[in-house]
Amino acid sequence: MLVAHSMGGAVATMVAEKAPELVSELVYLSAFAPVSGKPVAYYFGLPENAGQPVSALLVGDPAVSGALRLDTGDADRHRAIRDVFYNDVDDATAAAAISLLTPDGPVGIPGETFTVTAERYGAVPHTYLVCLQDKAFPVALQRRFITEIDAVSAKPTTVLELDTSHSPFLSQPAELARVIASVHRDR
Repeated sequence: MLVAHSMGGAVATMVAEKAPELVSELVYLSAFAPVSGKPVAYYFGLPENAGQPVSALLVGDPAVSGALRLDTGDADRHRAIRDVFYNDVDDATAAAAISLLTPDGPVGIPGETFTVTAERYGAVPHTYLVCLQDKAFPVALQRRFITEIDAVSAKPTTVLELDTSHSPFLSQPAELARVIASVHRDR
């Protein structure tokens, strides 16, 4: 089983296409699933992503820096980062999580285009865990990915909902573990 969160969904999608024999189940956790032949960056400008506050957190020009940069060293920005990614965890947990963030995310992954096929990617069972309180990754965009996954898959995506922010592994780790284990047992 491969569980992918956020931008990690792009990498997991490629893994499921390139080596489906290694993936017994692909679980997306509020994650990008670029199966339509468009890069992740394409989805940034879609109506389903309107109003997401992540881009407002970025500093500098990614074309110049080569990175999607969050200024985690600026304590004044911590409240905004917490509100976007960790809005349902206590202050101490949010502060610890922010201190562990890598300030520079790779700019290459969002721009990469690849093709998935029904024969390879589509043969892998998929589950999508929708985070209902996610401010970083709007529910409408999560649901769009589910529709796109279903268009190239042999079986419909199993969809489960979590009443959490973008980071349920911090706010509800036991519930997240239970849900992931239940997906595995159901296969």
